[in-house]
Amino acid sequence: MNRLIKEDSYQISLQNIEYYSQHIHLGIEILLVISGEIEVTVNQHSCHLAENDLLLINANDIRSIEGNKENVVLSLQIPMDLIEPYYPKIHECHFNCNSSKKDNGLYLLFDQIRQLMAKILIAFYQKQDGSEIEINGLIYQLVTLLIRNFKTTHHVSNQFTEMKDERIREILAFIKKNYRKPISLEEIAKQQYLSLYYLSRYFKQEVGVSFSQYVKNLRLKSAVHELLHTGHNITQISLNNGFPDVKAFNKAFKEMYQQTPAEYRSHHKMEPMDVEEVKHESEQYTLLQSPNFLIKISKYISGNEKSTMLMEPAASAVYVDLPQEPIFIREKAIKLLVIGQLEYALHEEVQADLKLIQEELGFEYIYFTNLFSGSFAMTTPLYQIGGQFYQMDALFSRFQQLGLVPFIRVEVEKEVASSSEYLKKLDEFLQHSLSYFGSAFVGKWRFELVFPEWGETAKSFYQDFYQTVKKWASAAKVGLHVPFSLGKAIPVPAADFLNQISDRCELVCFTCNPNEEVDFTDMNNRTFEGVKNYVKKECSRLKESLSSAGLEEVPIFLTDWNTLYGNTMDLSGTFFRSALIFKEMLDAMKEISGLGFWIDTHSLEKNNLDQDHIAMNGIALLYYYQIKRPAYFNLQLMAKMTLRILAEGGDFVMAKGENGYQLAVYNPSYINPSYSVESFFLHSITKEKKVVISGLPPGRYQIRKHILDQNNGEFYINWINLQHQDIYDQEIISFIKQGTYPDLQIYEEKVEAELYLQSTLTFNAFHLFEIKPLS
Repeated sequence: MNRLIKEDSYQISLQNIEYYSQHIHLGIEILLVISGEIEVTVNQHSCHLAENDLLLINANDIRSIEGNKENVVLSLQIPMDLIEPYYPKIHECHFNCNSSKKDNGLYLLFDQIRQLMAKILIAFYQKQDGSEIEINGLIYQLVTLLIRNFKTTHHVSNQFTEMKDERIREILAFIKKNYRKPISLEEIAKQQYLSLYYLSRYFKQEVGVSFSQYVKNLRLKSAVHELLHTGHNITQISLNNGFPDVKAFNKAFKEMYQQTPAEYRSHHKMEPMDVEEVKHESEQYTLLQSPNFLIKISKYISGNEKSTMLMEPAASAVYVDLPQEPIFIREKAIKLLVIGQLEYALHEEVQADLKLIQEELGFEYIYFTNLFSGSFAMTTPLYQIGGQFYQMDALFSRFQQLGLVPFIRVEVEKEVASSSEYLKKLDEFLQHSLSYFGSAFVGKWRFELVFPEWGETAKSFYQDFYQTVKKWASAAKVGLHVPFSLGKAIPVPAADFLNQISDRCELVCFTCNPNEEVDFTDMNNRTFEGVKNYVKKECSRLKESLSSAGLEEVPIFLTDWNTLYGNTMDLSGTFFRSALIFKEMLDAMKEISGLGFWIDTHSLEKNNLDQDHIAMNGIALLYYYQIKRPAYFNLQLMAKMTLRILAEGGDFVMAKGENGYQLAVYNPSYINPSYSVESFFLHSITKEKKVVISGLPPGRYQIRKHILDQNNGEFYINWINLQHQDIYDQEIISFIKQGTYPDLQIYEEKVEAELYLQSTLTFNAFHLFEIKPLS
C-alpha cells in the first residue's frame, strides 16, 4: 500500500554517487564529501564539491548530482516536521551553507557541522541503547547552528507581506505550513475564534478565492513540482500533497490543467522517466555499508573532542548476598598449549616461549600435529647413532622437564600416505618411547584422530590405531575430532560410526570460531549480538549430541577456539577483547574438560609467509619476543579464581577460595571490531559497575584490584603510539614489555555489614578483585 512519505524521520547514508537525476526532497539535505568529487546542480546553478566540502540544499529545491566512481558522500536529510514543533518558522527559513565558496570566514562553523554529521552517522550505525535520542539531539544542535548562522531572507518567505490584514497573513502562513496535511476551514475558525460562516466570506473577500480553492491550488502547484522532478508514482504524489486519495487528485488536476497527472508528466518532464530509466535508477548511486568508511568519518572529530566525549554514566549496581553454599563447584579445565606442528618446537624462540609459559601459567598438555614430520629424518651420521627418534626424544624430554604431556593430533588425510606404514612407525615409536621415557609418562599421552569423513576406511584405521596405542600404553587415551557442525541430532552415518567405535572413543575434540558466523562488512552492531555466548552454546550443543550417541561421559577438549576478533591483523590488534575471552573461557570451563591456547607460531607456517591476512583460529598468548597478549594476563588472573561460584550475572561472577573471595567484573562488548579503531566509537560502551556485597564475615580485608583493559595489558596500543615501528630494537622491546601489564591497586577495607566495590569498565575490560581477610 502506498502511504504518505514519513516527514518526521531523518535519513542519513554514505553513498557513492555517479549520477543522480533531477529530484527534490521535502526537507533540507546536507551533503558532505568524504572523498572524491561531485558536481551538484541546484535550481540550474552548478556547484563543484571536493573532499571535505559541505553543501546544504533547501527543501523543494531541484537538484541533480554527477560524480566520479571513487567518491564517498555523506547525506543527511532533515524533514521540516521534525523541527517544526520546536521552531514553527522552519518552513519560512532559507539557508545559505556552502563551504566550497572561498574566503567565507565560516570555517569553524563548517567544522562544527562536519563533526555533528560524523557523530550522527556513528550513532546511527552503533545502534546503542538510546541512540535515537542521541541522534535527534545532535540534529537539533545542527539545525540550531544553521538557524543562528546560515539563515537568509528568501524571496518567497515574505510573500504574504502585501496583505494588509495581519489575521489573514497568519491564516495564509498556517496553510502554507500545513497544506500537505488534512486541514479544514473549521479548524482555522476555531483557532481564530471566528464563526465558520464569517471566516468563509472574510477569506474570499481578502484573498479573492474560496478557502477550498486556495488550498487546492497550493497543493496542485506543489504536486506539479514533485511530478516533474521526482520519480514518485501518482498515488504517492497525491498523498504527499494533502489529497485524500488518487481519485480526488486526478479530478482536481484535470480541472486545473485539462490533463491527467500522468499525461502532464509525459508532456512536460524535462527528462522523461521511462521504464528503462526507472529500472536503472538504482545503478546511479550506491549505498556504502562497509565499516572501513568509519575511519574516514572519524577524522572530523577532533582529538580534544574525542577525549571529552566520555559521559559519566550512572553506576549499574548489583547487590550480592553471599549464600552459605556455592551455587556451582567444579575443578578448572585442563589447559592445552597449542604449537601447531611438532617441528616448530625445534625453534629456540618456541622453546623459550614454552619455558616462560610453564614457569608462569603451568599448562598440562602440549598439543601438536605432524608427529612423524620429515624434519626429523636422520641425515647426519652422528644423529643416526642415536636412532631414528633421536631429535624427537630431545623434544619430548624437554616437554617432560617442563611438565608438559604430549597431546598428539593426527590429521589422517595429510599425514597418512599409507595406513600400514604409518601404523608400523607408530608401533616402533611407542615401543621406543616406553623404553626411553617409562610407562608413567607415555601413559598420560593423548591422541586425536582427524578424518575428512567417517566411513568404513576411517573405522578400520581408528581401530588399528587404537590397538597399536593400547598394545604399548594401555593408560594412554585415543579419541576423535568432530568434523562437522553438530545440530540437535547427529546425522545417521555419523551416529552409526560413533556407535561402532563408542567403546574405543576415550575423548572428543572440536573447534569453535564465531568469526565464521558474522559479516564484518555489516555496519549494524546488532548483528554481532548473534555470536554472544557462542562458545557456551556450541559446548552445550556438542554435549547434547554426544549424549544421544551414548558418549555423555567422554571428556571433551576444545582445542581451537576464539572470540569475536575481526577479519584483519590490525583489527585483531586494536579490538581489545579480554572480557570476551574471560567470559567464554569461564563458560567453557563449566562444560568441558580442556581448552587450547596458542603460542603465536603463525609466522612459522610456510603458507603464511606471503599472506597479509593470517587465519587466527585460536586464542594466542604471546607475540614476538615474548611480548604478552591480553589472553596471557587473562589466564594469570583466572588462576587466582576458583570455580566455587557463589553468585553470577551477565557481567560479574563471585567465587570463594582458600585465601578469600574473588569478584570478577567485565564489560563484554559484541560490536563490529571496526568500531575499535577510534576511541570515540567506544565512549557509549563504557559503564560504571558497583557491586554491594553482604554476608562477608566482619573484619578487615585487603582488596587487590587487577585492571586488564585497553590501557593496561594491551601491547598493540603501545605499538600504535610508537607509529607502528618495527619491533626489533631491544630498547623498544623492553619499553613495550614494561608498559604492557595489568594495573594493580591495593587497599584495605573494614567490613561490618556490606562491602562496596566499584569499577569503570571500558570496552571489553576485565577487572578482578581479590578480597583477602586480614588476620
